[in-house]
Amino acid sequence: MATWGNLVNRTLTNVYRNFGSVPQPGPLSDTDQGVLGEITQGFTTVGDLIDAARFQAGIKETMRLASLVNNYLSEQEPWRVIKTDRERAATIWYVALRCVDNLKVLLTPFLPFSSQRLHEMLGYDGYLAGPLTFREYSEEDGSTHRVLTGEYEQWVGQWQPSALPVGQVLRQPEPLFKKLDEQVVEEELARLAQK
Repeated sequence: MATWGNLVNRTLTNVYRNFGSVPQPGPLSDTDQGVLGEITQGFTTVGDLIDAARFQAGIKETMRLASLVNNYLSEQEPWRVIKTDRERAATIWYVALRCVDNLKVLLTPFLPFSSQRLHEMLGYDGYLAGPLTFREYSEEDGSTHRVLTGEYEQWVGQWQPSALPVGQVLRQPEPLFKKLDEQVVEEELARLAQK
């Protein structure tokens, strides 16, 4: 998850600081179109893995795609490009934001709460997927069971590539995940093992 958290943090922080909203891109290079195409293909690839109940493989594929976007940013260096070519930097950051927005959707089945937080930081309103609630249902034989469900008509998320609007105002970015102190984790695990 560090790859994903790092990608989200560096993309949103830089775009928010330098533009405040989704920047207007210039012409897309072959490299820009290539990374966007790879992420778009993820809707089919990851969707097929989820349909086959291969959830771990779906997460791994999505993390591989996040790594591609991290590599794209490392190669394109928009934080340096902005010093000499603001339009090209805006294009690179636009591509990265589109990729992050799409990856957010691909990760929603696995990370619904952090995906919702990212959805809001990207300037969207509404529930990407949720909130979920537990409800008690009674059967004719008198037995009851709890069901995890939601108000699905309120959901705005769809399993398709985003059309992140240029000019959409971003909200103040914050880290998607908190880094856990390894010592605290080890102490907690040791404490739990003693029970």
